[in-house]
Amino acid sequence: MNSPVRRAHDKETGLDTHTHITPDSNPNKPVPGKTGFTLVELLVVISIIGLLVAILIPSLSRARHAVSSVSCRSNLKQLMNGMHYYVADHGVLPGTHSLFYMQALFGGAWSRPSGVTWDGARDRMDGLDYTPAYTQPHHLDQEFVDHVPGKGTVFPYLKDASVYVCPADKPGPATNTPTGGGGNGRLSYSLNAYIGYKSPESLQSFTYVADSLDNPLPDGEHTRSFHAGQKVAIAPANFMTMFEEHPNFHMNTTWPEGNFNGLDKLATRHMPARDSAKANPTGRTGIAFLDGHAEGRKYPVQTEGKALFTEFGQPYFWRSNGPVDQENMKAFIKKLDGPCPWEAE
Repeated sequence: MNSPVRRAHDKETGLDTHTHITPDSNPNKPVPGKTGFTLVELLVVISIIGLLVAILIPSLSRARHAVSSVSCRSNLKQLMNGMHYYVADHGVLPGTHSLFYMQALFGGAWSRPSGVTWDGARDRMDGLDYTPAYTQPHHLDQEFVDHVPGKGTVFPYLKDASVYVCPADKPGPATNTPTGGGGNGRLSYSLNAYIGYKSPESLQSFTYVADSLDNPLPDGEHTRSFHAGQKVAIAPANFMTMFEEHPNFHMNTTWPEGNFNGLDKLATRHMPARDSAKANPTGRTGIAFLDGHAEGRKYPVQTEGKALFTEFGQPYFWRSNGPVDQENMKAFIKKLDGPCPWEAE
């Protein structure tokens, strides 16, 4: 049987060429042994891909939270740098909201217009009578946006509003969830409420003037007591100065300010969702210390300020057991001289 012939014309020579096509040179002939995927093979591949995705997604979630935690600690570190610049100029830490409220221990609370605290927010509080200073949602209140953090006493040293907000803290309604829900869009961090206008050196020890008994620790199971005459030494590297505050506790509700007291709680944002669903979840939160360093520490969700203050030995006002701690706070808080130098707004 004769092989078929393919005729072609060579343009350079002008000659016709003839090629015999053999069965082995037929380009349309199927390659022996070459077949498509079977259904079973396809299902196996899909199962493997699904398994890899299931393994990688939690790892990616942990990596995302780790990155936001690092960025958050970087923010706190920069804020502490601003605090230290302020201390270099003034010799004391900047004012906090509770500093002015606590002047009631010496005669009368001071008003807090915008521009007198580290964060710039104002509040309208006369004793325990409070009138909201801003409208909610706060991140849409232009006056709040103008005040925080731009009018804060630390802002001139930083001139960067972005370092005041954790990248995982998105503005919106605050919720009573482990991670904290929405923030006010301008402020994720709060300064230790009781240290305003005190020098860093004065914070390195405190002598209790009255018993302070059975104060809770963060684990929720143990307590710590302090007795009258007991001196507590606190190294700057252990003195908690700035906290990543839970928005549902005075950060984005009635009191949108950067003031962390015994009743406020931590925001443990830097945790995968599966961890927040555990029976007794813990999460990572940002805390800065008096020496300027910042850490991402693990604590039970919504740990209260009073437990953190007890941990390193600082007194706080609103005790869990017994009456408010007026005697120790009167010895700890900075007493300001003379009448309030500004008029209430």
